[in-house]
Amino acid sequence: MRENRTETKPGKIPLSELAWAKPVLPDQKVGPSPKKVADVLTVGDLILVESVTATPDGKTKYPAETYGLRQLPDVSGGMVVMDPHTGRVLALVGGLSYDQSQFNRATQAKRQPGSSFKPFVYMAALENGYTPASVVLDAPFVMDDGSGKKWRPENYTEKFYGPSSLRLGIEQSRNLMTIRLASAIGMEKVVDVAGRFGITEALPPLLSMSLGAGESTPLKMATAYAMIANGGKKLVPTVIDRVQDRYGQTVFKHDPRVCENCLVDTYTGGLPPYPTDNRPQVIDAATAFQMTAMLEGVVQRGTGAAVGAALKRPLAGKTGTSNDSSIIGSSAIRPIW
Repeated sequence: MRENRTETKPGKIPLSELAWAKPVLPDQKVGPSPKKVADVLTVGDLILVESVTATPDGKTKYPAETYGLRQLPDVSGGMVVMDPHTGRVLALVGGLSYDQSQFNRATQAKRQPGSSFKPFVYMAALENGYTPASVVLDAPFVMDDGSGKKWRPENYTEKFYGPSSLRLGIEQSRNLMTIRLASAIGMEKVVDVAGRFGITEALPPLLSMSLGAGESTPLKMATAYAMIANGGKKLVPTVIDRVQDRYGQTVFKHDPRVCENCLVDTYTGGLPPYPTDNRPQVIDAATAFQMTAMLEGVVQRGTGAAVGAALKRPLAGKTGTSNDSSIIGSSAIRPIW
């Protein structure tokens, strides 16, 4: 049984540790940061706090008995951090608290990837003769949805931009360009690429799927993006590298490659031994290189520019949103060069 213990002692909450508590205005927009503690709390409030020792950047050290204002969120999310060259899962978050919910949102939650699916449409196009400089028309697109109604997808801005390059289309996440591109090459090719990257099983060959209307998990999406970053090599995510028995004999290892010259007593000098990478290619290395370069533009100039400006390091990635601008996914990769 868990022991319930009540502890009473004085402490301080610096303004920097409650600056996130911005008010929600009547129009659902977020208000300004608080200027003083009284903007957020009043005497007698029962609040949730966490002991803190320094600011997130580590520049300011807090004295003892310093706390940060916290709250239990109404929603939980998932996160996967993976080494794109080995498939090793470096971090996996399935929610706020296992005690609160045993549902793992990183591995079990099937959600619409939204616009973060678009790179796989573009890779299908690159495989079929398109280049980052190829021009696609960004204009109204209307088709019968099969029920007698017309399907009229729109860009986020509700504007049309005319002929635009593929590179610009992915940077600005243009919906109409993606649909027209998928229509031109055929959704069967997009479904094939999605299957090779393991995003989803049996994706219906419908044009709406090109905008991420299918379902996938954060772990599958992270694995797929890792395969773009590593040059198109097949990856299997793992949280266990190797298992040995009590005698030190390996009974399981994640990496099946054999390195004949990796033992110290057989090393003859020169360059260090390196096992042959015999993993299959899910996509041509040149296509993966081009896609990575295009996704760099997303972070430098496109919908992910805020992340690029904040982190100031080489990044490539793609944003993904569902209806009403609810962020459901964001994937980032390092360049392969």
